[in-house]
Amino acid sequence: MSADSQWFDPSEVIKNSNRITDIFGYWPTFHDAEIQSFCLSVAGGQPWLADSDSPVLDLHVYVFEMTKEVSADGYFVLAKHTLAHLRFRNVEGLSVSQFSHQNCIFEMVFSVEPMSFPFGGGPAEGPPPNVIKVDIDSSCGLQGEFKCHSAEVVSAVPCDEDGNLIV
Repeated sequence: MSADSQWFDPSEVIKNSNRITDIFGYWPTFHDAEIQSFCLSVAGGQPWLADSDSPVLDLHVYVFEMTKEVSADGYFVLAKHTLAHLRFRNVEGLSVSQFSHQNCIFEMVFSVEPMSFPFGGGPAEGPPPNVIKVDIDSSCGLQGEFKCHSAEVVSAVPCDEDGNLIV
């Protein structure tokens, strides 16, 4: 994110964002988080029908909080280890690259902007609805950007320091 831009808290536009904010107390930047899976699907198999969610992008992201404490080994102590499942519906303008065995995020930046014509709005319909824009800035591995009509936190559950679910 550039120094002249302001950070946007997307929790107001993401359904069930409280599943993450209840754990962290805020919406995280996902700094040093790791994308464990990236899955595109055609929801319901009929993307051309009105009210379809297609295409859908599901991300499973291992996210944590870096504390100010330092371990005996000299590393920052990490807390609130969480595996978050994020779902984005009606994805458009998808551009991603570099998916690898490790996909560490520098930050995931969310913004809201008007949908571009001809996908929404026009002289008869009035102004187009807003879309959510997501930029995945990479430290290593997956990077990219896309827009979507809606976003949701499907789940946010505790995990261990390797991003594995605790059962």
